[in-house]
Amino acid sequence: MQKYFNTAGPIDVADHYHIDPIHRLDWEEVRHLIDSKKYFVLHAPRQTGKTSTLLAMAKALNKEGVYKALYVNVEAAQALRGDVDAATRLICEAIAASAGLYDIEPDLRAMTIRLLAEQGFSGALTQQLTQWAQMSDKPIVLMLDEVDALVGDTLISVLRQIRAGYAQRPTAFPQSIILCGVRDVRDYRMHSADKEIITGGSAFNIKAESLRMGSFTAAEVRALYDQHTVETGQPFADDIFPELWEDTKGQPWLVNALGYEMVWKDKSARDRSIPITLKRYLAARERLIRSRQTHLDQLTDKLREPRINQVVEAILGGEDNIANIRDDDLQYVEDLGLITTRPSIAISNRIYQEIIPREVTWAWQATIPNQETVWYIKPDGRI
Repeated sequence: MQKYFNTAGPIDVADHYHIDPIHRLDWEEVRHLIDSKKYFVLHAPRQTGKTSTLLAMAKALNKEGVYKALYVNVEAAQALRGDVDAATRLICEAIAASAGLYDIEPDLRAMTIRLLAEQGFSGALTQQLTQWAQMSDKPIVLMLDEVDALVGDTLISVLRQIRAGYAQRPTAFPQSIILCGVRDVRDYRMHSADKEIITGGSAFNIKAESLRMGSFTAAEVRALYDQHTVETGQPFADDIFPELWEDTKGQPWLVNALGYEMVWKDKSARDRSIPITLKRYLAARERLIRSRQTHLDQLTDKLREPRINQVVEAILGGEDNIANIRDDDLQYVEDLGLITTRPSIAISNRIYQEIIPREVTWAWQATIPNQETVWYIKPDGRI
């Protein structure tokens, strides 16, 4: 089977055209933080390669043999919302299951079952990580993905249980813990059961750094598409790439989705002797925008969040309105990948620039009276 442009889930190097995830980070900086026993955050907009990067990091660290590195996705605990005990149990079980799946610590499952049976769920995450570190023959690097999907007291509990064991590292707690999600920990807003609002910065004040994954560079976009040409012999016209860059600014999902539209969804292009021209690219672009795929639906859904909506409306309204927006709110929306702030404040790329204003103003457009054609179309069809 030929490789293809991936638009869903982590990269599989055997199946997908890809840019090495390790090269998309400052690996020297990451290693320094891990070696220095730091706890830190890795965040990036959705579908930019976070999970692929964490998995690649874990694989690289385990191959070196200095650490036991484990990737765990905790998003399933979101459904339990404020049920802290049930969420804690699920997270502990997810850690144990991943340790077995990746053959990092097969005995962790039995230890976790015994711990939960004997102690219950209060403080179970702290105790699980403590006992694991004590039984492990190597320091542990734990990568928790989708942490910011947790809500309320569950998220508060997870952050505080990690903080509780921090001083015991590395002999009785993980050497390094990496929290990964869409948002930086400073933007976590947690409402406790008694209505108290707690910020991530206060609940997790042991964070050393926040690393943000960016988009592809223009050179990486070209390299990704060149992989298809090498694989199949099917070339892309040079005049596609300036348009592709303006349309995406390297946003990984958009880059891959446009590639997939051009070389597969366009069935005629499955004949690899047919070159991909600018005309074919522009047609693929229009199809993608009209398709309302999951990524684009998630984008428009985000606009319903008041904090995001006010920033986008200010940008659409001009410089005078932007001046009234707090820097923290601009940074938050930039972290989500919706805007850029340098060299000037603007919506991130040309495709988003087409979609976002339409979604923001839709409710207003729908209320405009007299949109019926009856007032300017005569019975015979003439204006």
